[in-house]
Amino acid sequence: MTGRAHLDDTLGQDAHCRNCGASLNARYCGVCGQRALDRNERRFGHLLRDAFGTVLNLDGRFWRTFLALLFRPGRLSRDYIDGKRAFWLAPFTIFILVNLVYFLSPALTDFSQPFEFQVPGHLALQAHPDSEALNPAYREYLENWQGQFHSPLAARLVERRVAARDVARREASADRQGYTVADYRRAYEAINLEVSKLLIGLHVPFMALALTLLFIRKRLFFAEHFVSALHLFSFALLLLQVVLGPIGLLGGHIGGPWSVTAFQILMPLSMIALAVYFTIALRRTYQTPWWWVVPATVLFLLAIVGIHLLIYRPVQFLLIHALI
Repeated sequence: MTGRAHLDDTLGQDAHCRNCGASLNARYCGVCGQRALDRNERRFGHLLRDAFGTVLNLDGRFWRTFLALLFRPGRLSRDYIDGKRAFWLAPFTIFILVNLVYFLSPALTDFSQPFEFQVPGHLALQAHPDSEALNPAYREYLENWQGQFHSPLAARLVERRVAARDVARREASADRQGYTVADYRRAYEAINLEVSKLLIGLHVPFMALALTLLFIRKRLFFAEHFVSALHLFSFALLLLQVVLGPIGLLGGHIGGPWSVTAFQILMPLSMIALAVYFTIALRRTYQTPWWWVVPATVLFLLAIVGIHLLIYRPVQFLLIHALI
């Protein structure tokens, strides 16, 4: 049977490309490149195989890429810089998939800062109608809590918002019920998780800027530093979510000292693992000797802490404040 006859028999019609209409003499269209479809490819089973085939295929780029991300620090970034890109998933694809896992998982408190940690302690106590019912140790902690770098600004914004809404509500309400800090806190916490998960990528461009400054002598494009930051942050999210996320989730449901102890043990171990991973990744990515990559990693980690405390957390609060 000729190639055209075979295609005609397979499709049950003249062998023409479904995409561009060109005549087909082979399995792939010579004009647009689309593969000729057969009857089986119109079934629902093919749709599912097509959707999950790449993930389920152990030889596919999905598994290859994530195994390299987890166990070969810096390989993906170095290959991107060297132009070897077809073998791996695109950097943004990796980041989107990792963020999807993060978005569907319980948020880490350090990224989704509760209202109490965004404002000074006296305002946090006002957010609890019955502060005497709080755990005594936690109440004492809030009484002494001065807040973060941006907390004085956050307090002024909250107080102004509460005062304005209190006046408006009392004027509009027959029973004269006002608007309190507790009302603000409830509105804040209602969208806190969603906003923090959507905002998580804010770290990446500033991490890329830090890498640009640390390795300026390499004369790389900013986009290449950005890719390195994407890979590093993707690994950090996976590590923190896989290791610390379940402990926090189980601790919240089960409670008990074991969860606190497990967290206290795993947290520093995770930070050490992250520091080791970053050191190896930066050495491989930037092909830098040990005598520089170690202090560069320390500076980079300090930069990430600064980004998180001085940029991410204030932006998170300001965005939530603007939305509620």
